[in-house]
Amino acid sequence: MVQSGKPLKPTNPLRAAAFSSALLLIWLGLACQSEEPTPTSEPVVVVVPTNTPAPSPTPKPTETPEPTATATQTPVPSATHTPPTATTQPTSTATPSTESQDSPTPTSVPPTNTPEPTSTPQPTATPVPPTPTPIPPTTTPTAAPEITASPTSVSDAKVEPIPVTGRYGGTIKTAVPQSAPHQDIHKSVSPILAGWGPGIAYSRLFRYRWLPPNEPHSGVDALANRYAPQSSTSAHQIICDLCESWNLESDTTLTIKLRPDVPWHLTNPQLGRTLTAEDVVYSIDRLGDPKLPNSHLVNTIAEARAIGDDSLQIQMTIPDAEIFDKLADARFAIVSPEAVNLDGDLTEGPTIGTGPWILDSFERTRMQFVANPDYFIPELPLLDGLEVEVVPDPHVRITTLRTGQLDLLQPALNEMTPAIERFEELRWTQSHDPSAGIEVAFNTSRQGLDTQPLRHAILKSWDPISLIDSVHHGQSFISVGPPSNDPAWLMPQSEIEPFFGDRAGLLELLGDLRVPNGITITIRVGEFGEEYAETARSLAVAVRSLGLIVSVERVPTRTFGEDIWSFGQYDIYVGAPPPQSSATSMLFAVHHSKGPWNTTKYATERLDTLIELQSIEMNPVTRREMLHEIQREILDGAYLFRPAAKVSHWVWWSHLQNVAPSTFRADSFWLTRMWLGDRVR
Repeated sequence: MVQSGKPLKPTNPLRAAAFSSALLLIWLGLACQSEEPTPTSEPVVVVVPTNTPAPSPTPKPTETPEPTATATQTPVPSATHTPPTATTQPTSTATPSTESQDSPTPTSVPPTNTPEPTSTPQPTATPVPPTPTPIPPTTTPTAAPEITASPTSVSDAKVEPIPVTGRYGGTIKTAVPQSAPHQDIHKSVSPILAGWGPGIAYSRLFRYRWLPPNEPHSGVDALANRYAPQSSTSAHQIICDLCESWNLESDTTLTIKLRPDVPWHLTNPQLGRTLTAEDVVYSIDRLGDPKLPNSHLVNTIAEARAIGDDSLQIQMTIPDAEIFDKLADARFAIVSPEAVNLDGDLTEGPTIGTGPWILDSFERTRMQFVANPDYFIPELPLLDGLEVEVVPDPHVRITTLRTGQLDLLQPALNEMTPAIERFEELRWTQSHDPSAGIEVAFNTSRQGLDTQPLRHAILKSWDPISLIDSVHHGQSFISVGPPSNDPAWLMPQSEIEPFFGDRAGLLELLGDLRVPNGITITIRVGEFGEEYAETARSLAVAVRSLGLIVSVERVPTRTFGEDIWSFGQYDIYVGAPPPQSSATSMLFAVHHSKGPWNTTKYATERLDTLIELQSIEMNPVTRREMLHEIQREILDGAYLFRPAAKVSHWVWWSHLQNVAPSTFRADSFWLTRMWLGDRVR
């Protein structure tokens, strides 16, 4: 039902003064992320959310569940959970374009009537304002498709949503490595709280659409193939959650109509009422408190106001290319004023939301949830409940799964492989985060490394692809990309790999390159795991081959963030990247010339301009091409990349069906579509 009377067109450059002052608001977001966890070698159960360029959204029909492609049984109500029968879904009253609401569209193409999400900048210094004539990407952007549905008409091409299939009933167990710090979703960036804890009890204005899973892997054969991000995962659209329709009236004005009659959870205490636009405005205003770690989610919102019980208007300070991504973030939860006012905050509860799960108990070692019988998508969730155990030891977690005490787990690869080799009833799948994993950066202000041809020579003399195969068993990939849940926004591997391990290209470079004698380089490696140390040793061999003197120094994780991220005390570092909440915030903070985390000291006017312009580009097709060009600029600068971007693995017993993990921005809606068959363990 997304409504828009005109197509989204590329944004004209803003006046320099207005742009600069607005970006001051954007960059303040970094100061609000005090709770961002320090990377550890312990695998995290959910991918740390990021405000990333998102896929093209499509509105969710009221009371229409997401599609399911793998389940084949018709829902069989259980004694404990009896939502309405899901035979055929009602047709949406406003169908976006010609595609089914349950089939994803590429992030780069905005669906008709569907919010095109993404997230906003968060650095702390004013960037150079964009030049009046923007520097265009070398790739000519494709023209954006026009939005055809109007606020008063319905698209002719209606498509029936796929009905829910599966079986109702049953409770499943999973485990996470650490507990949620408390219950206040607005006061923590914890992915455990947002994606596995009290956060799953809330709804937000938009959400990521659950995608039907591909056939899950059985056994270890698929591990023999190298992970290919462009072909291994699908983009996830952003669609309406609490909203019924939306209208981007201008680049800075967004009007949202809410679903009717969305009840608050019937918990103790009971609110005894339904959601209103004032509740949404209250939540936006609360998130805007600069002392809260998630205030960056609203840093471009100048004002939110109710224009009726079921509608609100959001006025932005500048065009925000990532506004829909922010509104879909799990931390953008809509809370009730009454719940907050009981104790002044929600750290000790009560957790009262409008989402698919009701928090039944919250302990340091366990969290339990039951299905919301009054959820506004009445066919969901399929399960009766979830139990989330806190088990810090990874060996204990995998052992607990192997003995049948857990149904689902996100283990490390070396823990998962022996399990799937032994038990044929185990199923598994993969997902990736291009902004996480092992990062390598060169300090371009240091002698020797200030020469771009020498940096290129180091890359061409080094072969990280062999490390991917030997150390990561092919379960990683090279990335220069910012956070993104859509592989189409990443620079293709075919463009990246020629920069590395190129003997012929190295010999050509060395013909004109004169490496000064006596240069000593220290590679500082964070103690995040043996794979980081192995990467540093391999890189040191490549640097020595060019005649430089190299040493490798280990850095404890407790001091890595301060020494490396904050103060740039390195020649070359190998370690975890700094916490990143979105594409724009990462680019401004790490790659812009005035970025607070630009410790590489690399900057060009062209790169600054592209970073600034993409942050206000409301046309997703044009913005995607800008991000591709930014990645090319970064790689050509040969100063920062991830030779082993993170690939996560999930494993579960075959009695659990419809498992399609999608944890981008701590999303948890995929949990509502799983169903429990006859147990095999």
